[in-house]
This record gives sequence, C-alpha cells and structure tokens, in this order.
Amino acid sequence: MADDFELKFDGLESLQSRLEEVRAKFPFKEEEILLSLGAMLKTSAKDKTPTGENKKHLRNQYKLSKVEYGANDTSFITMTNPSPLFHLIENGHKQVTGGRLGKGGTEVGFVEGKHMVETAMIELEQTLPATVDAWLDKVLGDLQ
Repeated sequence: MADDFELKFDGLESLQSRLEEVRAKFPFKEEEILLSLGAMLKTSAKDKTPTGENKKHLRNQYKLSKVEYGANDTSFITMTNPSPLFHLIENGHKQVTGGRLGKGGTEVGFVEGKHMVETAMIELEQTLPATVDAWLDKVLGDLQ
C-alpha cells in the first residue's frame, strides 16, 4: 500500500494518569483496548468499502497486526490492505479510455476516492475518549 495512515489522538491528557495506573498494575492490559480499537477501525473501514465485480475482495483484505512496541513505552497496531486496488479506491484515480495513459489511452475524467479508511479513522477519533474512559472505569473498578 503506497499511502500510510497514522492515527494520533490529542487531548487525552486526562486519561493518561489512569492509563499509567493500569500499566503499572497490569503491564499488558492495554493490549486489550488497543486490539479492540483496531477491530472497531477495521470493521468500520470494511463496512465503508464499496463492493462490486472487482472490489468485493477489497473488503476482505483488511488485516490487523499484533501489538508492537516502540520507543518511549509506546504500543501500536497496524491496519493494512495489500490489495493493489486499495489506493485507487481510497484516494481516487484518473479515468482513461483506450488503454493506459501515455500508451494510446486518453484521460476522460477523474473518479473521486471513497476515503473509507480516512472516514473510519475520523469516526473512531470522535468516539475514542468515551470508549477508553469506559474501559478504564471497568479495569480500574476491577482492581479495587
């Protein structure tokens, strides 16, 4: 996939101390919510992906990685779609007749992208604070 999407959330400082408490008592408990959020993103993107003669397989190729760990005590997962058509459907493409552009074909228009992953990420960003807060309440409630 040529385009990479990275999801970052700002304004979650109020949840940070509670997350650190969970990390201290259950070091790998955060994987649970990370995988849950990844599954939500995958389901949402898959639901937004159009189907058609040549696109049905596109819906079924979304994959989530295992939880990975980076610098500064960060953890993350990656969602990919290795379909060679993915970037064309997501971002849009030129419409060409008579072969490929530059090989006897002529450009006749542009097909607008569906932006299914981008839209799914925006929706997840809006629900993330409430989802994480509810999860933290549950986990920290179990600790007491």
